[in-house]
Amino acid sequence: MRTHRPVMLVTLLLAVAVGMSVAPGCGDDKSSGGPEPTSGDFISRYVKALCDRTFACCDAAARAAHGLDASSADACASDLNAIFIAIGGGGEVKGTFVPEKAEACLAELTAAPCAEIEILGALLGVDEKFTPSCIDAWDGSVPEGEACGTNWDCARDRCVRNVDSSGQSTSACKAKGAAGEPCSASFDCEEALRCDAGTCAPRLAVGGACKGSVDCQEELRCAQDDTCQAREQVGGPCASDEDCAAGTTCKGSMCAPLGTVGAPCSSDSDCASSACVDATSTCADVCKGG
Repeated sequence: MRTHRPVMLVTLLLAVAVGMSVAPGCGDDKSSGGPEPTSGDFISRYVKALCDRTFACCDAAARAAHGLDASSADACASDLNAIFIAIGGGGEVKGTFVPEKAEACLAELTAAPCAEIEILGALLGVDEKFTPSCIDAWDGSVPEGEACGTNWDCARDRCVRNVDSSGQSTSACKAKGAAGEPCSASFDCEEALRCDAGTCAPRLAVGGACKGSVDCQEELRCAQDDTCQAREQVGGPCASDEDCAAGTTCKGSMCAPLGTVGAPCSSDSDCASSACVDATSTCADVCKGG
C-alpha cells in the first residue's frame, strides 16, 4: 500500500487529485540542465518537464488509455500550459518567485521515478515526496479567503474551488486547519490531524478509539475492535489492504509482499509497480497512468 501526497498543478481548481501509480525505474534520471529558471519562464518549463517525463515513462497505448491525447511531449506541454493560463489568472502567480527552489523543482521532475507519475487526461502530476521543491517555487501572497488561481498563489497551503448551486465556480485560498480549528472532514486538517466532531485534533496512537483508519497515526489502522493498531506485517491476518503494512498487500486473508516484476498477479494492487498486465497476469514495469 502506498500513500500519495501529490504536488497539484491545477488540480484543486478542477477538483482533481493527482497521485502516482505507474512502474518505477523507467526513463532517464538526469538533471534539468539549462539556465536558472525565471518567474517568466518557470511555468512553461515546469509543464514541459512534466510532459517530457511522462512521455519517457509511458508508451502511446498507456497514454491513450488514460486520456492523454497529445501526440508529443511538446504538444502535451502546449496543452497543459494553456490550461494553466486559462484557469490560473493568465499564468501569473501572485507571490515571490524563489529561483533556487524552482531550479530544484525542475531537476526533481526530470528525475522523478516513473512509479510516481499520474496521467489524468491533460493533467499530470508527481508525488511531492519526489518533487518537494515544487511546492516552494513561489512564496504565495494571497491571504486566506481571497481569490486564487493555483496553490502557488496562497500564503498558506491550497487554492480550493467551490461550485454554487447555479454551477458557477470560485476559487479561494484556504489553509488546512491546525489543532483546535474547525473542520468538516479530515481533508480540512493538517496532515498529522483528523477531524473530530468538527474540530481538527491529533491522530490517535495505538489503543485510541477510532471510526476509521484516517483517525489513526500514520502506519496504524482502525482494527475490528475499533481501536488504532499497528498494521500487520508479512504473514499477518488481514481483511483488506488497509490492514497491511506499507509494501505489502492482503492476499488470501494474509499480508504478502507486493509482487516484483514477473510475479503473478490478479490486480494492480498486487504489484509494487501498481501494474498488473492482464494478458500475462504478471507484474510489469509498464506505465499504468493514474
